[in-house]
Amino acid sequence: MKNKMSKRSSAGISIIFICLCIMITVSCNRDDDVIARVGNTVLSKNDMQKRMEWEGFRPDQDSEFVERWVNRELLFQEAKRLGLDRNGDELKWEVELVEKEYLIQKLLERTFADKIEISEDEIVSHYEQNKNQFMVEKDEIRALHILSEKREDAVLALQEIRAGKVFQDVARERSQGIFRENGGDIGFFQEGDVNREIWRMARRLGEGEVSGIFHSEHGYHILKMIQKRTKGNIKDLEDVRSEILQRIRITRESAVYYDLVYDLQNKVKVYVSVPPKSANENQDTVSTHDNRTN
Repeated sequence: MKNKMSKRSSAGISIIFICLCIMITVSCNRDDDVIARVGNTVLSKNDMQKRMEWEGFRPDQDSEFVERWVNRELLFQEAKRLGLDRNGDELKWEVELVEKEYLIQKLLERTFADKIEISEDEIVSHYEQNKNQFMVEKDEIRALHILSEKREDAVLALQEIRAGKVFQDVARERSQGIFRENGGDIGFFQEGDVNREIWRMARRLGEGEVSGIFHSEHGYHILKMIQKRTKGNIKDLEDVRSEILQRIRITRESAVYYDLVYDLQNKVKVYVSVPPKSANENQDTVSTHDNRTN
């Protein structure tokens, strides 16, 4: 009898020990998955990754995201502690407004995607019919640019370019200018958009030509001239393609929006009673619109 009880006790202790080990393991795993905690609110690794992607953060910006999350959570919890979430109908209305705006935007995005297609023929047709709207108003130049603080760095960059390395690659690796990530592409600029030294050098270069090293108050520069446009020239289609797409899309979206609203008005019961604009107006001037369908 004692042996049986001893065996049962040993078995019970073993089960308890195993359960504790499992709980500890789960707890450890959960702690490993926790990126941040503010009070009782936890940010998990999985949740952080999803939120970062949704909010447009890059993977290498995790520390910035976590700092922002912690700060906002601290402020949020303090606001709740002070009872600001019990502000009558204001919070309810605000949440309702955000929800409605979000869902309406999603609906419109889906509707536009289903109903709006812009063909290449439409883009070309719009360009041909509106060329006068794409006229160059002032002389302008498109160039690539490398900026170095030290002359020796500029010398190394120019040596690589003359040895056959692609200008844009050298710009991404060596330039300290704001256009570095674009391969040094400044885009089209006019006199006054850039410092005088850059404008003067760019005007002297032929298309495709690379300058020598020249100096300004900002440092040492190298330019590659891509294209020149004189006042009165018509911009190339590729230079205005995104603008044309935007024009056509705005017109189409407006038409699709009102078609959708009109269609919904004929499907859903709508009643509108507009109050008078002033107290002096007679109550009989109240206008009503009752659009009903079965």
